Amino acid sequence: MKKPVVSLSIALWLLGAVCIVAQAGAKTRTVGPAQTGCPDGKSEYTSISAAVAAASPGDVIEICPAVYPEQLIITKPLTLRGVEFNGFSRALLQPTLSDLQGLATEAVITVIGTHDVTIDNLAVDASQNTVASCSPGVAGIHFYNASGTVTNSAIFGAKLPNPLSCTSLPFGNGFAILVDDSRSGPFAVSVVNNSIHDYTANGVQANGSGIDVEIAHNNISGIGPATGIFQFAVFLLNGTVGYIHDNIITEGLCGSIDPTDCINIRSEGITLRAIGDGTVVEHNYISNAQSGIFINGANNLKVSKNVISNIDAMSGMDIQGSASGSFTNSHISGNSIGNVGPINAYASNNEEGCGINEYSGTGVSGNEITDNTIDDAYCGVAYVSADFVQGDAYFNTLYTELNADLYPTTFPPATEP
Repeated sequence: MKKPVVSLSIALWLLGAVCIVAQAGAKTRTVGPAQTGCPDGKSEYTSISAAVAAASPGDVIEICPAVYPEQLIITKPLTLRGVEFNGFSRALLQPTLSDLQGLATEAVITVIGTHDVTIDNLAVDASQNTVASCSPGVAGIHFYNASGTVTNSAIFGAKLPNPLSCTSLPFGNGFAILVDDSRSGPFAVSVVNNSIHDYTANGVQANGSGIDVEIAHNNISGIGPATGIFQFAVFLLNGTVGYIHDNIITEGLCGSIDPTDCINIRSEGITLRAIGDGTVVEHNYISNAQSGIFINGANNLKVSKNVISNIDAMSGMDIQGSASGSFTNSHISGNSIGNVGPINAYASNNEEGCGINEYSGTGVSGNEITDNTIDDAYCGVAYVSADFVQGDAYFNTLYTELNADLYPTTFPPATEP
């Protein structure tokens, strides 16, 4: 199986090849407040907006360290790059957000209807918003019918003043990075080596069948059920194909919230809902969530060599097929899952607390679950009668494997032998 990153890399390479010609006469434009002296006391522009308006496709806009209260819309291929000056290296975009051009989402940076846009080494703060419901949307960076890259940046503050004003699933509101489309792509977006935090709904959300995303080497941290609504660090849905790898993800535990109630406002590390064929999730470190990886609807998915730990209320991986009618022909292998709990009557009553838990009767079949290591959980693998399970190692699990044929309505009691 080919990894989606291959197609993504080819797409970006082709765009780059085209831009080599287009950028032969490209210009570097510098932005900085006059008082900063960057660079050499004679910045060409004192606002990013002015530089964007003047730039030609393929230009590079270098942004000196300062606070910029600017909300940007990018409609042509450009590079926006924060640069170091005099020992400082933080160009902070911190605008008061408002509706621009009738878009459904207010974002600090909106990339719309273009390609080959690079956002590099910027701090993007979406906290200056007054959205109090599910509309309009709020995001730090929004790619809409567009392609490009976000790298080496900090994206934060996409929080609703009143999170409980938007409790709908699966969308919610408050996204650090949002990628979506209203027409067929292909659109390729790469999110690599960023710090992503302080969002209400999701850290990175990609929604649409024409979208191919790579999400890699990011540090993504949420606060979990304390928001009072669902919160996912990475959320792919409705046909998006992704290569999600080498991220460090933390959310939040139930704390004083009753585990049964916590399920209804849960956090998940990586959430896949009716995704495109060939998605790959590998080498991620996920901790402090109610479900490390939640899969609902996929075909030809590969989930391998992830490390998942400190999970409460649900399971290390939760699997169902109801969102698209099936979860089939996929491989879950070589993952390490530990500290899944609690190991008590809650697990039996709510049918959770396992390393890998399939929801029977939801169209799950024909998958391979092999060579996973599960330590310290109520059970190792549950409800797997429709799949092939082999080579998994179980340590300190009350039950190793559970079968829906034997326990059709509830898990067995959490009684130590």
